[in-house]
Amino acid sequence: MEDMTGHGDAVQTRTEHSGAPMFIPVDGFDDAEDRVIDERDVVRCDEIHERYMRACREEGPAQATHDAFASVCAAWLAWLDDDDFDPFDCDAEGLCALAVLMTDSLSSRDAFIMTLVGAPGRSTPDDYEGFAVHPHERGNASAMEHELNAAFKADARPDVERIMRGIEICERAAQIVPDRYAAHPLAVAAYGMWWVGDARAVETAVRSITFDGGMRLAGIVLTALMHGVVPQWIAVRS
Repeated sequence: MEDMTGHGDAVQTRTEHSGAPMFIPVDGFDDAEDRVIDERDVVRCDEIHERYMRACREEGPAQATHDAFASVCAAWLAWLDDDDFDPFDCDAEGLCALAVLMTDSLSSRDAFIMTLVGAPGRSTPDDYEGFAVHPHERGNASAMEHELNAAFKADARPDVERIMRGIEICERAAQIVPDRYAAHPLAVAAYGMWWVGDARAVETAVRSITFDGGMRLAGIVLTALMHGVVPQWIAVRS
């Protein structure tokens, strides 16, 4: 990840067992399933994108991200915390807003990842907003790096079910949005898959790169897997 996983222990730590197996069998969307892109969602995505870009020009990127992130993150967290979650119940407006914001604001994308893999209770919605709006402020940058590395080194099993919800949300978003907004949700899904040991991580990362050949986050996932780098909780169970 450009801001979070391109440095630090989260990608430099190797497991003792090179090529540690990915062992959690999970079901997901059929990769052969056709993407369903409604013209209304194309228009919706482009309108969200143009609104954000206009706000960046007129008010500055920080204010534009502040205004966009809160509502998108609130919907995202509600989906993650819903025990009766079904990705097909996610509204198209929310999925489009999520995919566009992940694409237009890498710091927002990284903040969404932190909501998935960070230790429960360590960060608040205000913290996530700080990660998204002011990612380079010293306090936010150090807090993000510390939390990510702590989660990466933890022996305890994370909330796999919650992470899987996030993966399914991202997969669903990538199914309905135009190609230009699909790469980042798929990269986030691949990162989540890597974190929980889902064997679809490689294929999902490759799919992300087919939409955006410069998708560094997906490349980081592939590099980690090729070198046997996995979160500690998987390494201790391998």
